[in-house]
Amino acid sequence: MKKKQSLIGISVLILMFSLLVPYVLADASDTSDGTATVTSAVPAVSSPELWNMIEDTNSNNTALTVSTEYHVNFTVSDANTMADLKNVTVLIWYNGTGGVGKTDVDAQRNHYTYTWVESTDTWACPLAAGYIVQANCSDPGTAGVGTSYKFRLAFKLSKVGNYSNGAVYTGWQINITVYDDALNGGTFGEGTGGRLQFGVASYFEINVVDGTHTWSAAPNTANNVVSAGGDGKIDATVIANTIWKAQVEADGNLLKAPDYIHIANLTQYGSDTVGSSVPMTTSYADVTGLTTKAPPTDEAAPVDADVWLWLDIPTGTPSGDYTYQYSQQIIIQP
Repeated sequence: MKKKQSLIGISVLILMFSLLVPYVLADASDTSDGTATVTSAVPAVSSPELWNMIEDTNSNNTALTVSTEYHVNFTVSDANTMADLKNVTVLIWYNGTGGVGKTDVDAQRNHYTYTWVESTDTWACPLAAGYIVQANCSDPGTAGVGTSYKFRLAFKLSKVGNYSNGAVYTGWQINITVYDDALNGGTFGEGTGGRLQFGVASYFEINVVDGTHTWSAAPNTANNVVSAGGDGKIDATVIANTIWKAQVEADGNLLKAPDYIHIANLTQYGSDTVGSSVPMTTSYADVTGLTTKAPPTDEAAPVDADVWLWLDIPTGTPSGDYTYQYSQQIIIQP
């Protein structure tokens, strides 16, 4: 009987203990993978400026000089950092009278493309390396970490860059475009509420190829052909960026003191037509046949500005060497 009571007591104790101990379940969990997609921000171009080389003169709306360094400064912004950029392109073109379109092919006279490529950190001008001053350009390099950068393009125009002047310098335009790796683009220029624009001053360069010329003739002879390179003319070449004309002058009579040959005995013309030649003067005078001449399209290929000369030797002229100086200039055709 006592054994049975003991078992009942033990059972009661176990039941009471089980009521005091909480019931414990095993842990349970699950997962969800998350992805935050950062979209490609659209890059932007702002604050464009046009300066002279030392950047102390604002050159926007002024007349630039060809073969001279100028700077285009501008800020590019991209919220994905500069590493997201693909390229930056600066177009400089002449769209004045007789000009070209923004998308025309590059040409020394009127169209220049300058491009910076982020992946290679290189600037280039397809026309020629001489029209971009690499050492003075500025960019963020490859994999730039900032979200904005002030770029600088240091450029020059060819000596034959189209003349464009006037009270308002609007002949030449500058357009700046940036693309990122997703080909999102931003631009500043035509139709964007502002623009950089300028004119180009006239430019002329002449090279008189025949540095010396001579005649050898007896008195009482007329229309003696000049000896200069064996072709009867003074050879000259011209580089210009607008319509031009040639003028010539002499510094005085052909002189062997005290004797002289009057300068009126020397005649000039723009072709081998002695019957149409006119007397040389001691002030600059137009050369017939060398007026309203077109400029070259390539500064490496100057155009000719040759002048034919003939000399009359009057009767009674003493023998000897008579000297003078011939000068030739190129000016804008009015």
